Amino acid sequence: MGKRNTKGVVALFFMVFSIAFLIAVTISTIIAVMIGAEALPLKELRNDVLLAVFIGLVQLIWIGSDQNNRTYLIRTIIHFIILITGCTLLMVWFGWLPPSQWLAIYYAGFIAAYIVIWIAFFRINKKKWQAMNAKLDEYKRANKE
Repeated sequence: MGKRNTKGVVALFFMVFSIAFLIAVTISTIIAVMIGAEALPLKELRNDVLLAVFIGLVQLIWIGSDQNNRTYLIRTIIHFIILITGCTLLMVWFGWLPPSQWLAIYYAGFIAAYIVIWIAFFRINKKKWQAMNAKLDEYKRANKE
């Protein structure tokens, strides 16, 4: 892995880590305010960091997934399974998992958020792929002549 690729991997990790951490801290803060806590407990902040690190690391599964549609689909399925399983296990460990009557809502929200984020990234990647294909076609035409 070259220096350029390493920078891309690190940038991807920190971008996903930052977004996941901000979302986790926001949710933790809302819950703390709703239960009447004066401040967000340090333990919860630590849990938010651990959750964000996990999500950032799982996101690295996507590295190289744009080789073809099959690898993209396979990595999406693997990514989803690892992410939902890992997040659920971490939430059980942190004591965050909602009571059983709220589990369906938790999973429905998780799946809905995953689909929205996946569609957004798919559209971004689709534009990138189209631009790369246009450049490749242009290169092929230029080298034919």
